Amino acid sequence: MLTNSPYALGVIFVTLALMWVLQMSLAKRQATGFLSAVNSIKGPGLEVAIGVNQPKWGRKKIYLAISVDSNSTVVNALTLEGVTTFAKSKNVTLFNGKKLKEIVNSNNNEPIWEAAEMAANTLLKKLQSVSDAGSTN
Repeated sequence: MLTNSPYALGVIFVTLALMWVLQMSLAKRQATGFLSAVNSIKGPGLEVAIGVNQPKWGRKKIYLAISVDSNSTVVNALTLEGVTTFAKSKNVTLFNGKKLKEIVNSNNNEPIWEAAEMAANTLLKKLQSVSDAGSTN
């Protein structure tokens, strides 16, 4: 049996190391897949930001990328939600056509709306800094 072997501890550590390497490679694959999906919603004249909800214990974390035009209107959105590294990004039409201020002022406590609010606040700041830079030139 393995417990009687002098190499048992070594086998356990090697197994744990291999599991950790597998986890890291799957996480990297998921992150690069999501970022390539985010790049697909970028375009000329569009700004993109990613928001994430701050889950309590037991809730899944949701990442939401939204793309807006120069009028602060959401053009496209996609989400990455799940608790494993096998979660895939999905298109979301819930926010299409909404203004960033609508999203920020919605007071909706659903996890996807929390992520949208974070992304919308980031985009509002980004668009404000762009307009400030444009007005000084």
